[in-house]
Amino acid sequence: MPLHKNEKIMKKNLLSFITVFAFAAICMNATAQKRYVDEVFTNVLKTANIEYDSNRAINIFPPNTPPIITTSLKCDIYQPEGDTAAKRPLIILASTGSYLPAIINQQPTGNKNDSSIVELANRLSKRGYVVMAVNYRLGWNPNASAAAATEQLIKATYRAIQDVRNAIRFMRVNAGTYKIDTSRIVVGGQGTGGYVALGLAAVNSRRDIEGKLKFQRGDFSPMVSVDTLGDWNGIGGAPFFNYGGDAAVSGNAHMVFNYGGAMGDSTWMDNATLPIIGLHCPTDRFAPYKTGNVLVPTTGATVIESASGAGSVIPYANSLGINNKMNSGVYNDAITARALSITGGVKNLYPFISSFPAEGSPWEWWDRPLVQANNTYGLGTGRNADSLAMLTNPFMSAARAKAYIDTIVQFISPRIAVQFDLLPPSIDTLAPFGLIAPANNANATVRNDSTKTLVVRWAKSNSPFTTTLGPITYEWLITTATGNFNTPVATIPTGTADTLVLTEKAVYSLLASASVPVDVALAAKWTVRAKIGSSSLLSKDVFNINLTRTDKGVGFNEIAIANAISLYPNPAKENVTVTMDKGQAVISQVNVFDITGKVVLTQNAVSAHEVVLNTENLTKGIYLVNVKLANGASATKRLAIQ
Repeated sequence: MPLHKNEKIMKKNLLSFITVFAFAAICMNATAQKRYVDEVFTNVLKTANIEYDSNRAINIFPPNTPPIITTSLKCDIYQPEGDTAAKRPLIILASTGSYLPAIINQQPTGNKNDSSIVELANRLSKRGYVVMAVNYRLGWNPNASAAAATEQLIKATYRAIQDVRNAIRFMRVNAGTYKIDTSRIVVGGQGTGGYVALGLAAVNSRRDIEGKLKFQRGDFSPMVSVDTLGDWNGIGGAPFFNYGGDAAVSGNAHMVFNYGGAMGDSTWMDNATLPIIGLHCPTDRFAPYKTGNVLVPTTGATVIESASGAGSVIPYANSLGINNKMNSGVYNDAITARALSITGGVKNLYPFISSFPAEGSPWEWWDRPLVQANNTYGLGTGRNADSLAMLTNPFMSAARAKAYIDTIVQFISPRIAVQFDLLPPSIDTLAPFGLIAPANNANATVRNDSTKTLVVRWAKSNSPFTTTLGPITYEWLITTATGNFNTPVATIPTGTADTLVLTEKAVYSLLASASVPVDVALAAKWTVRAKIGSSSLLSKDVFNINLTRTDKGVGFNEIAIANAISLYPNPAKENVTVTMDKGQAVISQVNVFDITGKVVLTQNAVSAHEVVLNTENLTKGIYLVNVKLANGASATKRLAIQ
């Protein structure tokens, strides 16, 4: 039966509506659920106790004979159930534990089965990652003399780094089985595991191991000998102490994160250091948030001097350019905003602020009665471990710990996704853009009675979704040299324009309102923010500028020059003649600006008292004509185009 004309129109409109609705639904789903950032899987498949390696380890159990034994190294692998992706990024998690078994270390935790590790592994796997929770070699004596304890602890960390390298090798060899993207491997560490992750990120030469005075004995021999224990990649060494890894298989990762722990020596860091995300409790008693001493939890003794936690490592990593890729991302979330507000704008760093002065691991929890009842090693060791752990985690509960883990996951996931280019172009994508003028480190002196202008320009960003969300808009931000752009001194929206024209009087007033003294230069910095939809992106540059307001040499000379300039006809149509009185210097350059501050017409190398400008391509409106003279003086006149 043929459709009536009105029915055809209704069907056409309905199809159009369905098409628009479907597109909107796709966009909304892309915004609401992003793989690798949000939980997109409901269930996780866990394969437990896989042997990824075996190696020589310290025998920590009585009677300690023989002193060196071969130990099996196990891991648990978590995969998102129902995932059809052919390759997934790999995240390796190293637990805490002070390189001793749980309870013996006088802690309730210390292996891949810790509640916090299991929870984090599940959270990450539900976002689409394959997660490998590893056990690494243990063994040292915290009750040894200070020098001996330091050497043993450093060796324990070194062996653990080698183990993680061999875990990476295992997954590379078995990449097909576990559908691993071997170009995207992350190592994350909790507490003691944080030392391992940060060491793996930064140690990349024999000098790092053997050439640091703090890691040498009194006779200047190295505490860790590469020839004996193998290198930092787990290759070589004496077989009695190390079964060298397969040199034909890479043990390299591509980025790391730590929550707790520290880097043994920040001078390890260089341009070859891996990108780093850091989370830490500034109140941690045993691992310094910034730079300080590492203390043994069981004895309180100093075992490593001048180690560096996330509070020092991350700003340094940012300054070296190690984290530039992550820094290019747009993170419009409350957790990022919170981190930036605490750190004063330091990216990739999250300090967990606690009201309790000794809190160090609020993401941990355990079954207290079960731990207290553990007397495997005699003398009430389980009860002691529980009591000591409660001293630095006094509000411990599963719900509280999971809330902290939620923050960890939400902080690291989008940064991993940006570093690895895991996010498809989204509806709020903005392309990086740079600043143009005034040039970096420019100087500007402004007067209250001047008619001159300060022109700010930048390159435009772009987005594939301007037809959906509308045009990209911009705002100019300025702050002091030591300030940050979260709380700028001034913010000026510019709409869609890539130029801002500020009068000297406006800048003078801004400096006066900020109580900047007359004739005193203010060291400032400025940038531009692009915005589209719910997304925003700061320029990839930050330019410095020195601003001085002055009442000296007020603008009488400029006024005289302006009075000596003639524009005719004004209003103009096809041409305008710019004339300078014969008593002034010759004209060297003429620039015509539209009302947005954009240069629409330029005449260079004039060298005459008169010049004719062709204005037939200018639209009707008001323009500013800036005339520069050969002696450096300048003035501006208004021009109307009919």
